[in-house]
Amino acid sequence: MVELTDRARGRAFIAAMIASASLAVVIAQDGPVAAMFRDDLRREHALGASFLPIELPAGAATSLHVYLSAGDLARAFDTATFRPDAAIVPTNIGLVVTAASPSTQRVLIARVQKVPRVMADLQDQIAEHRKQRAGSIKDGSVLQIGVDAFVAQLPRNAGASAAGAFPRLACLIATDFPTGGSVDQRELFSQDRVRQGVAACLTALDAAGASSVMMPLLGAASAETQLKDPVFEGQRLLKECRHLNAAAGIALGIHDFIPGRRTLREIGIVQWNQEISQMFSGSRLAQTAYRLYAEQIKQAVNKGIAGEKTTAIDVGGNCSATFGG
Repeated sequence: MVELTDRARGRAFIAAMIASASLAVVIAQDGPVAAMFRDDLRREHALGASFLPIELPAGAATSLHVYLSAGDLARAFDTATFRPDAAIVPTNIGLVVTAASPSTQRVLIARVQKVPRVMADLQDQIAEHRKQRAGSIKDGSVLQIGVDAFVAQLPRNAGASAAGAFPRLACLIATDFPTGGSVDQRELFSQDRVRQGVAACLTALDAAGASSVMMPLLGAASAETQLKDPVFEGQRLLKECRHLNAAAGIALGIHDFIPGRRTLREIGIVQWNQEISQMFSGSRLAQTAYRLYAEQIKQAVNKGIAGEKTTAIDVGGNCSATFGG
């Protein structure tokens, strides 16, 4: 992407100051999200610029800690010390949790399926929700992309909850169609749609008593079919725009949720480390591009939590098609 504007440089400096001040706070936190943040920061030396801890409000007795990091959501499920109370996970508009799309859904479902009674209970909850939604959305869909959220207990019978590598609560947000393809409809991922789904999930999980929640970037997928799209400078720029847009929408959702917060203390936003590495592997120029991207995504999170949208102007005029929805 192009160079930062003066306004963006100013926000980059502020973000750096926030991160510097907050790192000391992270060390003192004992929750699962903070624990994984610390461990990933140690493991992912080359992606250190992608880590941002935020405390809201700073110094309060019941602060909310938001952690942007680079890692793998699977580690949050498979490692007991990193496992949060809840997770926000992408699904499809049909709530077909066994479908191939979106692929990140498999991180959760593959683990739930290993405990058949929990998987059966999840399917029962989905069936009940599908009946409640019957006729309310066109084309037989159960969820609207980006807007609707479905919360499931894993399982409703708490006695089985310790048997699997997954959190006790999951909130599913539709980001795709069961057979894929939503990536070609950029307007479906406007920041306002993502913020609605995230705010709804956080509110529901908070009401259910969760104190920690993890999520990947939602609606950040890209497609090789858009490689030759004349609007974009190749596939990497498309991915950058999608990631920035997703982070901005998630942060706006956190902003909308904060006034009513009761139990939540930690929110983790995990950027997939493998994809970032693939996007910026190779030359010294690619590393320079990575550092700029990392600053831009942290700015998007800071702006969103402050209630401000990220626009194409904020990223040097790029991403106008992605941010236009």
